Amino acid sequence: MSSIVAETHSLAETHALGGELAKVLEPGVVLVLTGGLGAGKTALVQGIAKGLGITERVTSPTFTMMATHRTDGSHGIEVLLHADLYRVTSGAEADDLAIGELVEGGAVACVEWGDLAPEVLGNRRTLIRIEMGADEDDRRFMIEPGAIDAARLRGALAGWIA
Repeated sequence: MSSIVAETHSLAETHALGGELAKVLEPGVVLVLTGGLGAGKTALVQGIAKGLGITERVTSPTFTMMATHRTDGSHGIEVLLHADLYRVTSGAEADDLAIGELVEGGAVACVEWGDLAPEVLGNRRTLIRIEMGADEDDRRFMIEPGAIDAARLRGALAGWIA
């Protein structure tokens, strides 16, 4: 299946795109977020969190490796797991996070740098590659739907599809 390409031109648009993405998530889905430093992985997760009714501040869990946020439950999702594998030094360390197992209990996960250990993320993955654009706030999202219905995803992101 081909990727869905979406573009944003501000932090607010990236947050809004994340909020729309939240609407098509189902428990058990793991979003694998890739892109260079500063590409917008955490900004996208902040939008997803807001879309799931999370009101607490969401920051990159670079040093803690994983943060757990309770949602408002309105999407059938109880918990957002936000992981960052940038500092993972071994497969065993990534295994210890047990992300693929944790999402089975009514959770979804957003895993920054998830391409570093995809084998521990379970089978219901959606890959989102993020690239910076020409202007400082421009972002390009290449989404391989994977675990998300492609038609629903296209509908949710229609305003940003390039």
